[in-house]
Amino acid sequence: MKKIMFFLLLVLISLSLFVGCLAPATTTVTRIEDEPADKPPPADNPPPADNPPPTETQPPMEDWAIIDHKTKDFGGDVPDWVTSTPMDLESQPAFQGLYVFIIDSTGKDLQGLQLWARGFTAPSEVARMVSTRVEDKFVGAAAGDMDMLETYMEEVVISVSEAQFPGLRTADNFWVKKQNRNNTSQIEYRYLFLVTVPVSSINLAVERSFNQVVDHNPPKSEDEQTAINRVQDAFEGGL
Repeated sequence: MKKIMFFLLLVLISLSLFVGCLAPATTTVTRIEDEPADKPPPADNPPPADNPPPTETQPPMEDWAIIDHKTKDFGGDVPDWVTSTPMDLESQPAFQGLYVFIIDSTGKDLQGLQLWARGFTAPSEVARMVSTRVEDKFVGAAAGDMDMLETYMEEVVISVSEAQFPGLRTADNFWVKKQNRNNTSQIEYRYLFLVTVPVSSINLAVERSFNQVVDHNPPKSEDEQTAINRVQDAFEGGL
């Protein structure tokens, strides 16, 4: 009996050893993460900043030189009024009692400007410019009351734009060819008209327009009448 028990014990030990040999070995693997190709550098060594976009440098103020003009081939000079402002001219004795208008057009082609000049009509151009001045002055004089006087102003401006100005005269016309000193490839032509109108002629036309509008559309309240009077007073000294 003891022999049988001893034999079974040996068999169990042998089986245990056999199963243990079949079990797989355990291997510890440490995972190494792939480093990205575009891994940023350490914080203490930042990448160089991108170059800022170029800043566009503004060109200097245009400085024109007259290189040709209407009377150059005949030995003539450029008239003073061509390089003056209307305000400058109105202060001169030669233009005393006159409103001065310099009406011009510019372009790359002289022939095109000459066509414009042939179709130029001084009365309509002056009426347009006078109505613009009236509107600007009206707005300034009616500060705070424009809601009340807007329709009144529009009617006055329309009336002035259709007015006739006795004594209107086209005093001269001239053209010049200009070159930008800072950019010699930039060349333009300028055609100008010098127009004068007696101050009394324009002032009477504006006063007549005011009166016609008030007669056609009388003020609806005392406040409206006061506002109208204030605007009319602003035109007592002319445009």
